[in-house]
Amino acid sequence: MNGPPSAAWPHFCKVEGLGNDFVLVDLRAEPDPPARAERLARDAAALCDRRRGVGADGLLLVLPAPGGVRMRVVNRDGSVPEMCGNGLRCVALFVAAGAEPPAPVHVETDAGPRPCTVVARTGASGVVRAAMGPVRLGPTVRPAAARGLAGVVVDVGNPHVVFSCDADEDPRTLARTLGPAVERDPAFPAGTNVEFVRIDTIEGDRAAVTCAVWERGCGITEACGTGACAAAGVVARTRGVEAVEVTLPGGALAVSFDDGVHAHAEGPARLVFEGRWHGDPAP
Repeated sequence: MNGPPSAAWPHFCKVEGLGNDFVLVDLRAEPDPPARAERLARDAAALCDRRRGVGADGLLLVLPAPGGVRMRVVNRDGSVPEMCGNGLRCVALFVAAGAEPPAPVHVETDAGPRPCTVVARTGASGVVRAAMGPVRLGPTVRPAAARGLAGVVVDVGNPHVVFSCDADEDPRTLARTLGPAVERDPAFPAGTNVEFVRIDTIEGDRAAVTCAVWERGCGITEACGTGACAAAGVVARTRGVEAVEVTLPGGALAVSFDDGVHAHAEGPARLVFEGRWHGDPAP
């Protein structure tokens, strides 16, 4: 498509948290934000295409909400998850960008309110502490696709199943080989995110783990905020710790629990670049 940019082609910001990357579109000034969001959601696959689009794991749409903003997430396959932890930190950093000092940001999600605070910022990068809500452990299951492995069902506002790895196992290899089938196993009619976690150290009330995630609707990503919280919740509950450093392929998240249930995740977010989408406008 040739010609100058038009209002039909949205301005966007590319953002990332621990390598989990997104196309963020701010719809707060739109005449009809929900309608615009629906049109953009239909373009998610094109926007997120890494060869013919901007390239991303998903689309973040920022809409107005009383006292803050609403975050809508669309995966690169067009599916809509209830929550996204890394996306949440990116939205908070974006919204707080003009405030000095950065103010707390109230973000509404499909999983409920998620207050965030930018605790440090340098230029376009920052560290954000996000209230991730309750981490609820469910039953232990043995889905057929897991080849005999037992996992714990976890609810972090979106669905997860967490598998523990032995010391000599590589979580990323297991996520790549078993994750696709487990995501779609009949045990999870709505699909599920799949975590493989290896405990590296436990010292007092703190643990350090290595985790890899197969994300529902995305596949392997560099990081998953809700997945890190799900893994930390299982480790905290089964090993009696209060804080877990979760190392993902893209970096580390610090997850802590106020009461053993409600999680906070602290980690980086970055505004990478801005641009204008010149693809075919959504009808």
